[in-house]
Amino acid sequence: MVDDSELPAETRRDVLKYLGAAAGLGVVGSRAMDPFAHPVAALQTDDDAFQSEERRIASFDGTELDATYYEPTADGPHPAILMTHGWGGSKTDLQPLASVYASNEFVVLAYTSRGFGQGGDGQGSGGEVNSTSELERQDASALIDYLAQQDAVLTDGEDDPRIGMDGTSYGGGIQMRTASVDDRLDAIVPRATWNNLAQALAPNGVIKRGWIEALEFGAQTGNLSAENTETTSGILDRGRMTEDDRAYYRQRSPVSYDAIEDTPALVIPELTDQLFPINEGVRNFRKLQSDGSEVTLLLGQDGTHILGQPDGYPPGSETSRQFVGQMALQWQEAHLKDGDLDVSTLHYYDEAADEFSAAAAFPPHPERSTTRTIPESVELDGADGNVASVDIEIEEATEIIGLPTLTLDVTPTGEGRSHLFVALQRVRDGEATTIKQRVTPLAVTEAGEIELELFGVHANLEAGDRLRVAMSAREDALTSAEVNDLFGGSLYRPSDDDAGIELSGDTAVQLSVPASQELPAASTAGGTDSAGEDDEMDGTEGTASTEGTDSGMETTAGTDSGGGMDGGDGTTAATDDGTATSESGPGFGITAALGGAGGLGYLLSRRFGDTEPTEADD
Repeated sequence: MVDDSELPAETRRDVLKYLGAAAGLGVVGSRAMDPFAHPVAALQTDDDAFQSEERRIASFDGTELDATYYEPTADGPHPAILMTHGWGGSKTDLQPLASVYASNEFVVLAYTSRGFGQGGDGQGSGGEVNSTSELERQDASALIDYLAQQDAVLTDGEDDPRIGMDGTSYGGGIQMRTASVDDRLDAIVPRATWNNLAQALAPNGVIKRGWIEALEFGAQTGNLSAENTETTSGILDRGRMTEDDRAYYRQRSPVSYDAIEDTPALVIPELTDQLFPINEGVRNFRKLQSDGSEVTLLLGQDGTHILGQPDGYPPGSETSRQFVGQMALQWQEAHLKDGDLDVSTLHYYDEAADEFSAAAAFPPHPERSTTRTIPESVELDGADGNVASVDIEIEEATEIIGLPTLTLDVTPTGEGRSHLFVALQRVRDGEATTIKQRVTPLAVTEAGEIELELFGVHANLEAGDRLRVAMSAREDALTSAEVNDLFGGSLYRPSDDDAGIELSGDTAVQLSVPASQELPAASTAGGTDSAGEDDEMDGTEGTASTEGTDSGMETTAGTDSGGGMDGGDGTTAATDDGTATSESGPGFGITAALGGAGGLGYLLSRRFGDTEPTEADD
């Protein structure tokens, strides 16, 4: 282990920069590194409107949970809000949002999840972290029991408080699990969370090494179960997920939960979320719709789950944070206090206009398809990171929003692991920009046709723009938002240097995407050059983009020997699924809790790029 004081000053500055210094939030000690923007800064609180006190509450099995209880000073009884934080965080992270709810006459119980907080505020909760297992669900139900016994809490019957939940990432995952079992919940607000944790952490067979490193590092303040630690360490050592790994994460994901039949849900994924792209939230939205719950999908851009806030990455929006915060409060007011509710099925943030739009369905536009042809064979090289692309000329102003699908034939080359990375780019005035910095990976092990669901995007295209489909065997060829070397230099595990992807001449590339206008039919093909030769790539040699994730990729081509991809929404697939946790919003998390020098030294010693797959992994 390495004490951070032993690191060169430049390295220490990099750690703070890329993990995110939280000095501006007045956070010190183990909370001194926090990469997540706060979601409620624009909402008003009144410290005279409530009182708070620290409590330790015995859960169903006697495990003590560390909590803060907020009670309005106005005459009650009042409905209640139960909240927990993101991965690696504690109840302290929830104080700003809890204060907003308490100022609006809700009783709030903000608690540190089982096993967390032990390196944070000095106390923390007992037990072991089991990653949204049934134990964490039983904790939430025990706290609902506890709130039902408080005189200040409004009840609808014996042991049945009028209650909602709110929380981000890990805190959102616990909401989804609780709602699938405990029908006493009257409303939930799961923010920036997952549907299939396996797909989110290893989308389509390619592990998110940067985030898995950060998640393991962020867990330094938690007492993780042996199963959790062994699973994460094994993935990092092998560079892939096994069937057992995927089963572990799926069991902790809404894709595997029972129906949530009558719990109104405001589902809030984020358009620039690196860890849980909007595909994860859309799957939760569709699950809740199918289950029969009232549900609204709110696509924000608050700056959640962006590893290290790299240069070139779309910033979090204050407009989005304020709108999302107000919408969450309105949702709870409507369902817990019979207040007014003025919402549509879909609300989404438009970065160019800095405002929200509404629609009666997701996606708001019909699916449009067009096909282009790669004019000559090209091999995407795992070492060089060359880029092949096809362009679609935009003839009139067009909005695209939703989950695009790409269909084409691919052939893996070489002896190592072949990973295909795909980005949608807007080319304007000779400059190519990866839309929302979304780069979708796919592990390919055999030749065949793939049908790949790309990470969800939103963009407004103008007449004269080109919509480019850019493909490479390396993620960093498609993004200007580079990940610091502390996390291996890229979000995903790249193709091996001796591997790649061959695209044959005359290969048809079909793109389907929800769009406000028809996409023009083929006229001329795009290019197969290294990106940047024909167009500038906003500040980089290649195209611009970072990651994304999706849990319903459909493919007939093979995928990484790490195992078959798991279409969380019932699609067929042959790659990998995965998801992780972190924080922002009402529970920051992960790097928010990165405080120990040992954690930093451990991360430095676990640089993914320094590991090699064992023979059994190939």
